[in-house]
Parts: sequence; C-alpha cells; structure tokens
Amino acid sequence: MKRLFDLIIALWAFLFFLPLFVICAVLVKMTSKGPLFYVSDRIGANNSHFDMIKFRSMRTDAPQVAT
Repeated sequence: MKRLFDLIIALWAFLFFLPLFVICAVLVKMTSKGPLFYVSDRIGANNSHFDMIKFRSMRTDAPQVAT
C-alpha cells in the first residue's frame, strides 16, 4: 500500500513540475550550445555506482578549474 501511495505522489509531483522542467530545458538550449543534461557518476549505498542526471547549468566552454 505504501509503495502504491509513493508512486501516486511521485507521478503527481512529476506532472505538477513538468511545465517548469520544460521551461528550464528551453532556457538551457536557448542560452548555450551543448547537451541539455549533465550526467555525474556518483557512489551510492554499498559502494554501488549510479548516474545522477541534472540540468546543465554551466557553459560547455567554461574553464576547468580545480576546486
């Protein structure tokens, strides 16, 4: 029952925020060349690797500076 509730809430949240996602996608593509998403390799539970997908916020020609 909890799983079904979680899925319904997640679907509702996705549909609620979908217009915002579309606006972000259009703005990213209009302001710079390059891919729409940035994929970062992360380490999760039990040292398992997974890809975290985010909207790209930096320009693709930004200088690589060590932090």
